[in-house]
Formats: sequence, structure tokens, C-alpha cells
Amino acid sequence: MKNITILRLNKILRKTAGLTALVCFISALCGCSGSFSAGDLLASPRLTDEQNEIYNALTASAGRVDLRYPHTGEYRSAFVIHNIDDEPTDEAIVFYEQNKTDAAKEPGAQEGNAVGNLRVSFLDKDENGDWKATYELPAAGTEVESVAFSKLGSDKEKLLISYSVLGSSDKIMSVIDYENGVATQLGTVGYSSYIMLDNLTESGEYLACFNRDGAKKSGNMTVYGCSDGKTLGMIYPVLSFGNGVTDFDRITSANCLLLGKKMPCIAVDYLISENYYGTSVLYYNGSSFATAETTVRDGADTNYSRHINSYTPKLRSQDIDGDGIIDIPATSPLPGYENLSFPEQICAVRWYKQNCNKIDLTAYTFVDPQRNFMLTFPGRWVGMVTATVNTEDNSVTFWKHEGDLKENEYALLTIKTVIKNDTSAQSEPDTQSALRDGFRLFSDDSEKTIYYKSIMYEGLSLTDDEIDAALKVRPEGYESDTALLSRGN
Repeated sequence: MKNITILRLNKILRKTAGLTALVCFISALCGCSGSFSAGDLLASPRLTDEQNEIYNALTASAGRVDLRYPHTGEYRSAFVIHNIDDEPTDEAIVFYEQNKTDAAKEPGAQEGNAVGNLRVSFLDKDENGDWKATYELPAAGTEVESVAFSKLGSDKEKLLISYSVLGSSDKIMSVIDYENGVATQLGTVGYSSYIMLDNLTESGEYLACFNRDGAKKSGNMTVYGCSDGKTLGMIYPVLSFGNGVTDFDRITSANCLLLGKKMPCIAVDYLISENYYGTSVLYYNGSSFATAETTVRDGADTNYSRHINSYTPKLRSQDIDGDGIIDIPATSPLPGYENLSFPEQICAVRWYKQNCNKIDLTAYTFVDPQRNFMLTFPGRWVGMVTATVNTEDNSVTFWKHEGDLKENEYALLTIKTVIKNDTSAQSEPDTQSALRDGFRLFSDDSEKTIYYKSIMYEGLSLTDDEIDAALKVRPEGYESDTALLSRGN
């Protein structure tokens, strides 16, 4: 989740213009959104007629400007057109840096919490239908991260602008109200990560901000809203959670169980240390949020923590069985791997549901190292079956464990994945030879083909119907670390 950061390339690029194309090409390949401004590297995109009208109105008011673009989110243009007041027509919001020699012409602009040269201009149409700059605010950061809109529990839309600040990993959220041609900053909030909560009450969305507490080595969440329409304030008290939180991986608004009843919750997946992750569940009890006990007693102490290595991929909380309740992963070594060093271990993934202070085991699974498939173990396999991974032909074999990994004799099931865009020499022979080697087709799409081969062994063999129910394949077109699995074809 870390972005590659490229700092202060302006001077270099001005002196060596030939590097511009190279830097842009590398950025496209990496898919990263570094903390540099698009305007520093590229000429402004060609503007539409309406954007040209807005731009001309802006420069008539502010002088020479350089447009700036949000890095992430739904709105990626320097021109955001949206209705943010009580009038029927849209307003325009423009992000720019003003030439230092040109002073803003709007005498009523608020100086607020300015930290750089970045500014936000608001434009509206006059009685003749022409765009006119109406107000300007200094930005609360040095780069625009994202733009969103929400009523935050009020009866009127608010503008939410997320900023980053040069030299800091944390971000700033600015909440702005626009009415009668005047933009008012209702408040700013520092955060490491945030989500919008829209499933708590009938009052609408609220803003949940997450931060790390370095001294306590924990995380905390604060929920904000504008219930009176004019003030940004805490809706619920600050809630601390987690143990050893060093960074946030993903935060999911979901549902858990509270005494058997489905209730809103937040699953916070976070980094503890290198290759070691945890999850905290924050559940909503109807009036506030609370943490849930995360210790599972299932023959041994287990918690919502998981290691990753070359055999066990990074996993996040998600609904794996489609019942609308979040499932949380934890890893434990498969039989025979308990005493090996962690880089050598092959692990099972246990999925749990949070039911207030009770935690229910949903499934005991093996997840393919590349997340192409997940196999749910039947009850008779748990503690009896282990696995080996063959990275050369991209196959996984499940064995009856005989007490020593070297003595595994009974290969119950082998699952083989052939990646169709794989340019290695082995890909084409694998595709041609799978059926000849006794494998059967399980799933096929434009990205990959999944084959399987099973043998009969009294008490442990899986029938074709059991395999069909237990084996789930990552959907075509999904990133490997987002929605994990679906039914096979």
C-alpha cells in the first residue's frame, strides 16, 4: 500500500526536459501516485469548452495559475463540478498554485491554516450564465490527495478535501461548507486513514478517521459529523484498539454479529511488523463503538494475526461465504510445519466471524500463494492433511500427514494453475500436458486455468461434488489482493 515518493523533480526536469517522458513512463508502469504534482511533470490536459470558460474566469480573478490534480479518488481533475449549495446549478471547484508574483484579487479570502502555495477557488455562474470566481481558500496541505462530498449527518452537502503535506506521512482532511458565494472551512482533521460510514443510522454518512498512537503502540478511531450543519465535531468518543499498530493496511465498513444479530462494524487490518499483520473489529452497538475480544480459544490461543511468506499470501478481512458477515483471517502451520522456521512454513488460513465477545470459526482453508484459489478443508481433513507447494509447475498437493513431511505417501488432491499470460517456457507445456497427466479441468477464464487430480483413499478422499463445493477461484478481472474468491465455473 506504500506509494513510491518522488520529491522535488521540478528543477531537474526543467534543465533536462528529455527526462520527463521517462519519468511519466515509469510512473505508468508502477501504477503509483507519488506525492508530486502532475503539473510538475506534464503539460495540462486539453480542457473542455466548459473547463476553458472556468479557467478564463479563474485567471481573470487570480492571475497566472498552475493547475493541480487530486492523486486518488473519484475526482481526478483540477476542475471539480458539483452542486454544493442550495441553488439548482452546479458550482466549480478548482485547485491551483498561484504564481508568486500575482496576488489574489479576492479580498475576502480566508487565510486559515495555509501551509503552502496551493489554493482552492470556487466559481459559480452569474445571471448571464457566465462563470465567475466567487471565493478562494488557502489549502490545508501542499498536495491534493482526494475530493469527496457528504452531508456528514446534516441536511446539506459538504466538500471534503484530503491533503498531504510535504515531509509527512499523515494527511489532513478539510471540511468546507459553501453557501451564498462564500466558502467556510468548518474544520480540519489530521489522519492516517479514513472511511465514510453510511450504514450506522438514518442520518446518513459520517467521517471515521484513524490514527496511530506511537506511545501506546495502538490505533485509534474518531468519528466526525456536522449534525448542526455548521460545525465539524466528534459524533462518538475516541476509541483505541489493536496492539502493535505500525500502519493501516485496509479498513472495511462491514457487518458482524452482536449476540447473534447482524450489526454494523469496522474491520481494521493493520501492519504489526514486517510480514506480520493483525485485525481489530470495532462494532457498533446502536449508540457507540466498542472493541471486541480478539482471543480465540480453540485448543490453543489464537488471535487475528497472520504471517506472510512465499507460501502464504497477504490476506485481508472479507466476506468469504456471501452471508453478509465479515470473515477475518488468521494463520497457523499445517501439520508437519509447526517446528520449521517461519519462512519454511506452509500455513492454513482460519477464517473467523466476530459475534460480540464470542468468535466463531467459519472455515479452515488453504489459500494459493498467488491467491488464485482457496480450498476449504472438510472437517475430516483438519489436523490430518497437510500440503506441499511446487513452485516449478505452480501446483499444490494435499497429503495425508504421516508424522513426517518426508514420509507423505498418499497424495489426496493436486491443484494446478496455468497462467495464460505467463511467458515462461513451462506455461505452454503445462497447458498441453495437464489433461494427459490425469488432471481434470475445474475452471477456465482469460487469465488462468485451474486443473485438479484426486485419488481414492478410504475416509479422506474428496468426491467431485465435495471438490466443487470446497474449491473457490479468484474471479477474472479482480486484483489478487481485493475480492478473493468466487465459485468455480
